[in-house]
Amino acid sequence: MTNRLAAALQNIGSMMPTADLDNLPTPRTGDKSSESIVRLRLSDIEISNRVRQSHDEVLVNSFVETYRTYGFRGVLWVRPMQEERYKLIAGGTRYLACQRAKIEWVDALVFEVDEGEALDLELEENLKRRDFNDLETAHGILRSLELELSMSREQIIALFSWNSRNRQPNGIHRTPRKDSLLASIPLEQLEAYWLIIEHKFEQLGRYRPEGFRVNFLPLLNLPKSVQDAIMQGHLEGSKARLFARISDDQARNVLMNQAIAENWSRSKISDAVKCWSKQHDSEIVTQSEAIQFSTRAKSVLQRLSKASLTGRSRTKAERLLQELELLLGS
Repeated sequence: MTNRLAAALQNIGSMMPTADLDNLPTPRTGDKSSESIVRLRLSDIEISNRVRQSHDEVLVNSFVETYRTYGFRGVLWVRPMQEERYKLIAGGTRYLACQRAKIEWVDALVFEVDEGEALDLELEENLKRRDFNDLETAHGILRSLELELSMSREQIIALFSWNSRNRQPNGIHRTPRKDSLLASIPLEQLEAYWLIIEHKFEQLGRYRPEGFRVNFLPLLNLPKSVQDAIMQGHLEGSKARLFARISDDQARNVLMNQAIAENWSRSKISDAVKCWSKQHDSEIVTQSEAIQFSTRAKSVLQRLSKASLTGRSRTKAERLLQELELLLGS
């Protein structure tokens, strides 16, 4: 990351977790600095393909009222695109509020950075906010690694699993399995990729690679209704993962909605899921036993109908059939 980005991130780090972009310090001037504050039309700033997808509507609406009364006095962070267009790096909530308040012109801090640097800067800014949800964190970090490593998301996820399963006590990894997505990549290159991943997490200053694998990557496989609850800010990741243990969609959604409405603790959700699983597992066992019995009975009767029994064997079989008929009430 460039020195100017590092300096900008230090500015953010000195603020509270819900850093107010309206009060960002003015960037230092100097020959080596390539940031500048310019006056831009809001319509010239794009907000597409951002890490952060959710916004606090209460906060947005409060900003709208403020901007309608006093105007926008903050600073948005952007990077230049083609044809005098810009892409938003930080300040999404304020951008939306400006749109709704019909603000035409805004001050913007322009960073001459590429897509990967801009994404890292956006991640750094958002990770310091309490309302940046766990699913956005997972997608954002993976997107950053996709750009830096030029690998597919599936391969990057496989890298996390490979490190967890194949890292030896001396820090050296074993080669991946032949059926792995990483099998075609030389071990030396995989080691280099993993060093980049470790450095990425050091840069972000939040989480460790193994913690990210255990706590965040499973969120990508959750049912859509559970992911939606995370994105809407109703559930944190640690609670949401518990609902994945419920295989029935309807039962899961009913329990999850109740947990959200009553603001259940993680331990209460865990107990409720265990209770459901215990009952459900019992039902599965009962159904399985019934299926096994039915299959076995059909098989025995089929074999009996084809068998050529004589003498004592036939007499015994007839007696058993009579007992079955009596048992079944025939």
